[in-house]
Amino acid sequence: MALQMLWQHNGVVMTRHAIYFDKDLYSSWHRKYDGIAMIDIDAVEICQNKGCWKPLAVIEHLYDTGSDKKKYTTIVEYIGKALNVPVFLVYYKKVGADSLTFRVAQKYPVRTPLNPMSEESWLSILLDLQSNHQKVCSYGK
Repeated sequence: MALQMLWQHNGVVMTRHAIYFDKDLYSSWHRKYDGIAMIDIDAVEICQNKGCWKPLAVIEHLYDTGSDKKKYTTIVEYIGKALNVPVFLVYYKKVGADSLTFRVAQKYPVRTPLNPMSEESWLSILLDLQSNHQKVCSYGK
């Protein structure tokens, strides 16, 4: 069980870490049955305003082992298209005690190749998603 850490945003206390989390427990249960299919969605960037929480991007992420193994993103692309939000494939790797490096490809609505990206550059993209949404979000005003 992870230590619960709380953060507050717009007066709402939210957990930063899951208290009870066993991702494989549900997946294992689900795989026992024929005739059903699922994927886990790694991340959905959302509006930070209380009451809005509109999806801003769908992110498929995985630890970067340096392998050229292809990561299939077809299903998350369908989801991003249905939500009309960008879809990103993000490889990440730990480079320090509290720092990551990235390789990022956009999969929808435009396709870009995997590009090496610093922590600051990837953060800038995420902040831009938030900033662009704030211009039209009725919950942040």
